[in-house]
Amino acid sequence: MKNTFFGILPAILLLASCNDGDLEIERVDFSESSITGCTNFEDTGLLFKIAENEALILQLESNFLGNRVTADSIESNIPGDSQLYYRFFDDAVTNTYFCNTVPPSTPAVLQEVVATGGVIRALSTPKSDGSGFNHGIVIHGAVLMNDAGERVIENRFPLGTFTTSPPNAAIGAELGNVIHCNDTLLYRAGTDNTDRGIALVLDLEEGLFLNEETEEDSPIISTIGEEGSRVFFYVFDGEVPDNYFCLEEKPETPVQIARYEAIQGEITIATTETSDRTGFSHQINFQKMILLNANEERLLGQSAAFGTYTATTGETTP
Repeated sequence: MKNTFFGILPAILLLASCNDGDLEIERVDFSESSITGCTNFEDTGLLFKIAENEALILQLESNFLGNRVTADSIESNIPGDSQLYYRFFDDAVTNTYFCNTVPPSTPAVLQEVVATGGVIRALSTPKSDGSGFNHGIVIHGAVLMNDAGERVIENRFPLGTFTTSPPNAAIGAELGNVIHCNDTLLYRAGTDNTDRGIALVLDLEEGLFLNEETEEDSPIISTIGEEGSRVFFYVFDGEVPDNYFCLEEKPETPVQIARYEAIQGEITIATTETSDRTGFSHQINFQKMILLNANEERLLGQSAAFGTYTATTGETTP
């Protein structure tokens, strides 16, 4: 009689069988395999790692990984909330097997082992280029049991890092001209297609607007964050009044419905002298930025233009 049990080591699965008293051990190495999902991951929550004709499959609970930062690791229980499987096929398996709406008939599953215990922990951080989020996934206390009732418990198994990218939101509005309250507070306002007031606001660190031209391809750069510059997007229940963000005391209306803040990125400012030499124009752009709405959709592109602010010096440069 053949008894098989499974144990997960860091990136390695051990298969052991007992046949007539002889113990045979085979190492299945997942260290060269990256954790993968399908294009519809947000709907399915399915991740997997493949090593030729074997696969580790993780079925996550709904919305466990999102386009958001987690200050601490988040948890999901196995098997109550999420599921972990090992499958052995009769031939090499590919991503297509898992990503087809209807799984193909080949390769066939020869054996499947379901984890009966464990905790999935994930820590989500923004990618440095602003394109999305990295989710580091570790499984703690994984318990796998074979048909003979033999169990193996692995205390800590790093599954890998999975990346998600937020979809772009349709703002449905054209923002107005750049309003300069002062050299650290600028904004653009408008209304969306449901007549709600919206505004994109910059809270800049000091000293970014120079009365001299910047070198080509060498703009002033300010990092977005609590110790640098900050970018906000506001939604109101009505049109934003003139100079609203410049006022020390705001009117009671419109009422703010939502406020979103960029969590990642850079603000670049390229300065050129005006054609009449009476001032300087500052082109303000965003790079590597992550600014999301409540649905985890990107409100502006990873790279986008805020607009141009022109300051008059009052004197003509000779």
